[in-house]
Amino acid sequence: MTVSRLRDIPGIGVDVVGDAADALNDPEILRLENLDTDVRPPEIALATTRAAIDDDSANSYLPFQGRASLRRAAAAHVGRLAGRTYDPDTECVSVAGGLNGVLNTLLATVEPGQEVVLTDPTYAGLVNRVLLAGGVPRFVTAHAGPAGWSVDAGELAAAVGPNTAAVLVMGPAMPTGLVLGDAHWAALAEACERHDAWLVYDAAMERIRFDGRPVSHPAAHEALTA
Repeated sequence: MTVSRLRDIPGIGVDVVGDAADALNDPEILRLENLDTDVRPPEIALATTRAAIDDDSANSYLPFQGRASLRRAAAAHVGRLAGRTYDPDTECVSVAGGLNGVLNTLLATVEPGQEVVLTDPTYAGLVNRVLLAGGVPRFVTAHAGPAGWSVDAGELAAAVGPNTAAVLVMGPAMPTGLVLGDAHWAALAEACERHDAWLVYDAAMERIRFDGRPVSHPAAHEALTA
């Protein structure tokens, strides 16, 4: 690759895995490489999608910040989880996919050479986006145990330092299912405030839980709300 910013960014091989699974054409294979399922969407979602084809306002670049009704719904959803109020007009934008939003956020918050803290293992696509933004990944090891994967809240917070631009985490995390909770957010709130670092939270898997634990949202902590 001749473009310097792509020189140290490896492919993640998801196309190879997907092509191999397609070639087998075995319905018993559990496809984890594309987060796809054979669960039919709710009927209301199907009906709304069909109707949108003929709705001119649903087929436009405008408004640039995203459809107002979607922003209101998103702000209300996060507000319920965080226990605070968000203004959909000034504190919410919609993006073309979560990872698009992650990259744009990193480009807006990370200076080349600054560190971005991530848990390890983590989704390779997040690491590659840190590299694309010119950031330096700093990994905090998660450990597998009888109750699943965990990472020490103190160790995670201690990784935040003077050269940290952001902490980039998922909850639950891919590919381990690591779940971060109030103890992690409290520790990160103090560390991020002290070092003027951002917390970038990828909530793509937020509601996929099998243990009955409620969602713990970082924005419930005042120091992580802005």
